[in-house]
Amino acid sequence: MEQVWGALFIFVVCPLLGGLPLTGWWVQLTTGKQLSQIGTGNVGVSAAFYHGGTVVGLGAVALEAFKGIGAVLLARHFFPTDPIWPVVALMALVMGRYWLSRGAGVTNVSWGFIVYDPLVAVLGWLLSLIVFTVLRERRQGRMFALIIVPVLTGLIHNDGIRFVAVACLMGLIGWIYQKLPDDLELPSQGTPTESQRLFRFFRGESALQALDQMLDPTMVGNKAATLSQLKTWGYPVPMGYVLQAGDDPTALLTLCQPSPKQPLVVRSSAVGEDGLGASAAGQYVSVTDVVSRAELEQAIAACFQAYNRPSAVQYRRDLGLAEATMNVLVQRQIHGIVSGVAFSRDPIARCGHSVVIEALPGAASRVVSGQVTPQRYRVTIRPEDMHSGDDWQLSDAIDLPIDPNDKFDNAPNGAPSPLSPPLSSSAPLSLRLIQQIAYLARHLERRFGDIPQDVEWTYDGKHIWVLQSRPITTLIPLWTRKIAAEVIPGVIHPLTWSINQPLTCGVWGDLFTLVLGQRSAGLDFSQTAMLHRSYAYFNATLLGNIFLRMGLPAESLEFLTRGAKFSRPPLVATLRNMPGLLRL
Repeated sequence: MEQVWGALFIFVVCPLLGGLPLTGWWVQLTTGKQLSQIGTGNVGVSAAFYHGGTVVGLGAVALEAFKGIGAVLLARHFFPTDPIWPVVALMALVMGRYWLSRGAGVTNVSWGFIVYDPLVAVLGWLLSLIVFTVLRERRQGRMFALIIVPVLTGLIHNDGIRFVAVACLMGLIGWIYQKLPDDLELPSQGTPTESQRLFRFFRGESALQALDQMLDPTMVGNKAATLSQLKTWGYPVPMGYVLQAGDDPTALLTLCQPSPKQPLVVRSSAVGEDGLGASAAGQYVSVTDVVSRAELEQAIAACFQAYNRPSAVQYRRDLGLAEATMNVLVQRQIHGIVSGVAFSRDPIARCGHSVVIEALPGAASRVVSGQVTPQRYRVTIRPEDMHSGDDWQLSDAIDLPIDPNDKFDNAPNGAPSPLSPPLSSSAPLSLRLIQQIAYLARHLERRFGDIPQDVEWTYDGKHIWVLQSRPITTLIPLWTRKIAAEVIPGVIHPLTWSINQPLTCGVWGDLFTLVLGQRSAGLDFSQTAMLHRSYAYFNATLLGNIFLRMGLPAESLEFLTRGAKFSRPPLVATLRNMPGLLRL
């Protein structure tokens, strides 16, 4: 009977103990600040360090350690020989911490586990610290810690039930991590001086993220990740660096030395921007002609602040986009003598083989802004004109036709424009350059799994530079025959399709729902495949969105459609998908 009362006591007292906002009361008492009203709103130890400093943070550690140790000792009082109930008590404590006082409970569990299993606790946190110090990536460090503790428990104690209990506790903490914003993403400048070094260490700020390495779009945004991918593929992209939300800009400011001779351009790269479903064009900020350190600091601040502009917030709400983070991309500014945009498919006609190019003298921003009417060129590129391989340079043997009947928007009375008029005396746009830009745009389309691209480019008199590439959202969803030709080849009769279509969409939907779990919300798997003129087509847009939610590399869709090289998925994405993959 005593154990029954003990279990009831644990399930009642531990959540209430976890929910006591001792850290919040302590910070308010010592600093006058209410953690729930500032920063991320978390009432935790990291928030105490951030808003109160080292002394206040250490006090918060002591208070939360008291909770964790108390929960373990309480369970041992009622169940002195049972190794499972202390873990259950910690789980109840963590749930109360999350539900009642908006905290993850990591400090509670850390200290409680030291009392519960000192050997596993010390080994686990020591190995985690080593891994984090080597990788300098806090998400991977956290994931490793959550995995290594139950693994060590199983290896040391050889107790399956104990292993499962500890794994559930670590899984609960991992789930809460996904629900709460991270205080480590707050700007380090907002912390007291004595806490800044600690925050920089645990944020993993060992090196800037450069465009010459593959970047994760879920961390740096689609714009920066796409440009990094293009650069690693060999396309001409100006060198640049990414400053993530919450990172200290000191290293970037030191590395980038803008001057009148070499100005910089500072651009937004929000998570979710330039995606398949929404381009967010014009919602955020780009600052050009940055020529001093002070201007660079101001431009970085302007880009970060643009994420919370009323128009940008309303844009995300209208499209049902989740709130994410803003990152800042700093690049060398190219002195273009002629610039513009190239659409790998006509965004108005939505069919045919034309590439549409719009160009003006000077920077590409003049075309993108819409303030000046550009000159327009239409180049026809048929499938047989595209050679296989990674070379985006147009072969001398290929002469692409430029439509002589295309009209410029500024042509008087709709009169046909000349075939290749000069943009200005100092910025001629030759026929061959027009053809090369068109070929580059179509080559990028093929690289991205036949998804039509809106390419921003500039020409400095010697070289073409790619400034941005994103899907043409007006052509979405995009249907492709590439995958269907392998899965469902040949002519399909309507009766056969009426049977196959629900099976095809249902099977794909079930598979991806198992893998993605809650991340599959909003995906319409009934639109996975369609029948057009007796042939099956797959929804490349939907598949691309699925791969993005799985955290797979951006070339995943191309790997599926073309068999192209496939880079290794990020470790975090693999571990996140593992539970779903094991359910298959």
